[in-house]
Amino acid sequence: MVLYEHHAHMRKYPASTTKTMTGLLCVEKADLDKTVTISKRAAAVGEASLNLYEGQQIKLRHLLAGVLLKSANDASTAVAEAVGGDYASFIAMMNQRAGELGLSETHFVNPHGLHDANHYSSAHDLAYIARAAMAQEQFRSIVGKQHLTIPWPNKPEGRQLDNLNRLLPRWSAVDGVKTGYTTPAGRCLIASATVDGWRLIAVCLKCKDSWSDCEALLRWGFSNYQLVKVVAAGTSPWECRVRAGTARAVSVAATDDLWLPLSRSLELPRPFADLVPVTAPVKQGQELGAVFVDYGGKDYRIPLVAAEAVDRCLWATVEESREQMAVVFVLVALSFGVLVHGATAKVTRARRRRVPQREREAHLCRARVGEWQGGH
Repeated sequence: MVLYEHHAHMRKYPASTTKTMTGLLCVEKADLDKTVTISKRAAAVGEASLNLYEGQQIKLRHLLAGVLLKSANDASTAVAEAVGGDYASFIAMMNQRAGELGLSETHFVNPHGLHDANHYSSAHDLAYIARAAMAQEQFRSIVGKQHLTIPWPNKPEGRQLDNLNRLLPRWSAVDGVKTGYTTPAGRCLIASATVDGWRLIAVCLKCKDSWSDCEALLRWGFSNYQLVKVVAAGTSPWECRVRAGTARAVSVAATDDLWLPLSRSLELPRPFADLVPVTAPVKQGQELGAVFVDYGGKDYRIPLVAAEAVDRCLWATVEESREQMAVVFVLVALSFGVLVHGATAKVTRARRRRVPQREREAHLCRARVGEWQGGH
C-alpha cells in the first residue's frame, strides 16, 4: 500500500538503485556458493568497482556483497554473466521480472545503472522491486549490514566492504536498501526501516539530500500510521445459517490474518462478511463465504470457512427418505402399469387371432354337414 507519493510515476534515471533488481535475480535464480570466473568484459567496467581482474575466481555471494554494499559495477556485470549465462540474457531477465511484478515504467539496459538514455524507472516501480527483494532473506542479510568482510587474494584477513547507505548508522530501524548516483540521475536512495515488526520503504530520486528526505518519509509514515490486525485468523464474530442441520447456524473462521497500515487519524475500517445460507451437511473447513475490507481504494478478501461440522438433522433425513420412497413408489407404479398394459395388449391380440380361427372352423363344419345331408 502506498501511504504517500509525489511524482511517483515520473520516469527517472535510477543510477545504482538498479542493482536492487540485479541482487533480487541473483538470490532468486542462482546458487550463491557458485564460483565465478571474472571475464574480460566484467573486469573492464569502470567507475565504482571491486577492482576485479580477468580470470579471478570468486564466489557469487561475495560478488553480490560487492554489488549491494560497495555498489561495484564490475561485480554487477560478473553477477549478470553468472546468473544469466550471458550478459544479454540477464538484461532480458531483468525486464521480464519487472513485468512479472506488474511494473510498466521501467526498462533496463544494464545491470549496474551507469547512465543510458534508454535505462529508466520510477519511484513507484523501484519501491515494488525493493519490496520483492526485501522479502528474500539472503538479500536482507547483506543490505542490512554496515560492514562485511569477504575473502580476497593476497589478503589473509580478507577485504572489508563498507555499506554506502548512510542511514544505517543514523537510525537503528533502517535495514536497507540501496544507494545510487550519476550526474544525470542525481542523488537516489531506496531506504527501508522496520519498527515493531512492520516495514516501510521510501524511494527518493534526484534529490539534493536523499538521506534526509528518505528518513523524513519513513519517520512520517511510522508516526502517522499504525499496523492493525483488521481480521484475525480463526473464529470470527460471524455465523452462517444452516438449513436442515442439527444446528441452525455454524461459526465461521477466517483463513488468514489481515494486517493493514491504518491512519492514526481515521476510524478503523469495518469488515463486511458475505455469507450465503448453506444446506447441511456442512464439513469443517468448508468455505462458506468471505470477509471484505475496503480500505485505501482496495478491496481485501479473506475466505471464511466452517469452524465445525454440522450434520443433517433427523427430520430432514426422514423427509428425504419419504421423498425417496415416494419416488420409488411412483417408479414401481409406473412399472406395474407398463406390465399390466403389456399383458392386456397381449391378451387382446390373442383374442383377435382366435376369432377368425373360430369362424373358419364353423364354416368348415357347416360345409361338411351340407355334404353329409346331400349324400343322404
